[in-house]
Amino acid sequence: MARPQDLGVTGNVVTGGPWATRDAYIAETAVALDRLAAKLERLERREEALAKRVEELTDHAHQATRFQALAESLRNARDYKLDEVFRMVRDVRGRVDAMEGPRAAFNTLTHKTFASVDRTLAELSAERAETGFGSLQPSGLMVGFLAAVALASLAGVVFF
Repeated sequence: MARPQDLGVTGNVVTGGPWATRDAYIAETAVALDRLAAKLERLERREEALAKRVEELTDHAHQATRFQALAESLRNARDYKLDEVFRMVRDVRGRVDAMEGPRAAFNTLTHKTFASVDRTLAELSAERAETGFGSLQPSGLMVGFLAAVALASLAGVVFF
């Protein structure tokens, strides 16, 4: 029988024997497995970081889509309001045209400015005072009618 010293035993450590090749292979495999485990951990950390980055990019894409939808909604609302204003202007223009009559008659109108309307009102007030109706206050209906006539005569200038 072989003694432990013959097998390469010094103290509690075995340094020789038929299992030395097997132990070297196991040690190399253990080192390779440790390296693979470390690489796998690095790849997992990198995967987590990339997953967070993808989530952030997805959130930014959703936010950009929401902003684009909001911008389009605002643009549509603005376009609708402009169309509504244009429709109202056309309607008012049609009404004013109907009140004024043909455009050729504009040159014959006597009240083309507010100054001429003021002069006419002053003349009417003077005539009322002379005829004895000076104590009566002008009715709101008459003043409103004269103001509407003045504005209608000026509206042709504003729209064209």
